[in-house]
Amino acid sequence: MKVKSLILIGLVAVSSVASAQSRFILRYTESEPLSSFLVRYQLKLERTVANRPIHAVIDPLRRNPAALIQQISDDTDDDVSIEQDQIVRLPILSFRQPEVSGERALTLAFKNTRPTNFFGSILPGGFVQQLAGYQSNAVPSWGAHGGGSGTVAVIDTGVDGTHTSLSRVMVSGIDLIDRRGTGSELTGLPTNILAIVNPTTIPLLQRDFNHLSNGHAPAWERSVRLNSSFSQIPIGLGHGTMVAGAIHLVAPTARILPIRAFGQNGQGRLFHVIEGIHLAEQRGAKVVNLSLNTYTYSPEMEKTVDDVSDRGVILVASAGNDGLTNPLSYPARHEKVTSVASVDARNVRSRFSNAGVDVTWVAAPGEGLYLPFPGQRYAGGWGTSFAAPLVSGMAAKMLSRKPDATYSDLQSALGRSKFNPDLNLGLGTLNVFSSVDGL
Repeated sequence: MKVKSLILIGLVAVSSVASAQSRFILRYTESEPLSSFLVRYQLKLERTVANRPIHAVIDPLRRNPAALIQQISDDTDDDVSIEQDQIVRLPILSFRQPEVSGERALTLAFKNTRPTNFFGSILPGGFVQQLAGYQSNAVPSWGAHGGGSGTVAVIDTGVDGTHTSLSRVMVSGIDLIDRRGTGSELTGLPTNILAIVNPTTIPLLQRDFNHLSNGHAPAWERSVRLNSSFSQIPIGLGHGTMVAGAIHLVAPTARILPIRAFGQNGQGRLFHVIEGIHLAEQRGAKVVNLSLNTYTYSPEMEKTVDDVSDRGVILVASAGNDGLTNPLSYPARHEKVTSVASVDARNVRSRFSNAGVDVTWVAAPGEGLYLPFPGQRYAGGWGTSFAAPLVSGMAAKMLSRKPDATYSDLQSALGRSKFNPDLNLGLGTLNVFSSVDGL
C-alpha cells in the first residue's frame, strides 16, 4: 500500500524532444483576462481544456524554460502556475528484450479457437478462458456480480472499436492528436500498414507469434515475418486496443470510451493526458485507465488527479516496466491513483515490474495475456500496461454494486486481494470475486 512521501520537483524528464522545450502547461485563475497575461509574457495560446482553467501555451521566442517559469513565478501569486509540458511514454517502450514468461500458456490459448458466447459476443475460447481470468478470480465474478457498469475511459493510443470483442461496448471517443477523429487506433495509419493489419486483406493462415515490440506479440502470417513490412509497423500499434480488451475481460458489459492521446510511436504529451482525464470526466466516465508512466513530477497532473478524484472519478495506473523498487513513477505515486504492478502465473513479481510500498496498491497478472489486437487479430501482452486495466475492470464491477464508489472505496476493496508475501506488491494479488463480493 502506498504511503505519503516527499515529492522531488527538480527531476530530469525521462524523455524530451526539442519541440517540447517551448511548450508549457498553464493553470490560470487570475481576474485579469488571460489574453493580457499572454501578451505580457509573449506567449501563444495553443489549446484550453474545456471548462477548466488549464491551457497549453507556446513560447514563440524559445526562451530558457526554467528562466521563464521562474520569472512568471516571481511576478505572480498562487492564481498562476506554469510548468513545462513533457513527453510521456507508454511502459512497453521500457522493455529491452522480448518477454517469454507465460508464452507457453499463451500459445495454448491461441490454439483454443472454439467459438464461445461471451456476454452476447462470439469470441475465441482462448480469450474467455485464459489464465489471467482465473488467476485474478474474474471468472466466477461474471456469474455472481454481472459484467460491470458505467464507462471506463482508456487514455492511450486509441482503440479499434470495430474489433468483434469490443464493438458491443464501445462509445464514440475523443482524438487529441487528430481532432477530427473519434478515438480509433486505426486513425492515421498508412494504407500499406492497414493492409497488413486487416485480415480481410491478408487472410489469417498459418498464424505465428512475432514481437511487434518487446512488450506485445501479435500473431502474424509467416509471410509478414519474411518481408520488410513487419519493420514498418509502428511500435505502439495495438496498445490501446489491448488495454481495452483487458478491461473487457473483467467487466464485459462496461462501456469503453477511447481517448487517443498517444501516437503510434508510443509517445504523447502530458498536456493531452491531463486534458484527456478532464474530458473523460465530462463525458461521464467513472473510471479512467492510465497505462502510462513518467519519472518527472508534474504539479498540474497531481492537481488534476486530486480534483477529479474528489468529484468521484476513479483513476487506475500502471506502475511502469523498469524493474525498479519505489521509483518516482507518476501518476502511480499520487495518493488518489490506484497503481498496479505485474505478477507472473505464480503470483511472483514480474522481473520487469516497478513496485514498492510507495508506488503500488495491488498486483495483477501481466504476462502473456491473450488480448484483442487491431484488425480482428489477437496478441499476447506483457507489462504493467495490461495488469492495470484488470483493476480498472474490477472498479467498473464495483460500480454495479455501489454506483457512488470512489477511489478510496476501490482501495479498501482491494484489501480483500489474495495474500502475497512480497510487501512491495501492496495489498496482494488482485482477487476480483472477493473484492467485489465484500461490498
